[in-house]
Amino acid sequence: MLTAAIVTAAVLGVAKVVRDWLILRQVRAAMETCTPEDRVRIGMRLASALGGGPDGGAAPGESPEPSVGEGVRPRP
Repeated sequence: MLTAAIVTAAVLGVAKVVRDWLILRQVRAAMETCTPEDRVRIGMRLASALGGGPDGGAAPGESPEPSVGEGVRPRP
């Protein structure tokens, strides 16, 4: 029983690390293709998602509502 609990915890830990790595890979790709203003916006949302930034009044687990015109724009 203890072995099953340890194996389950290890598998869940590895799954979380892989998920975080995939998310950060996508964020890195997005950062390379956007404007400096969008980089700041992405960084703020990432900090908020990781629990280190202002939450913008959103409930836990929700992303704050974007302002009008606050889309990520690709570079020309």
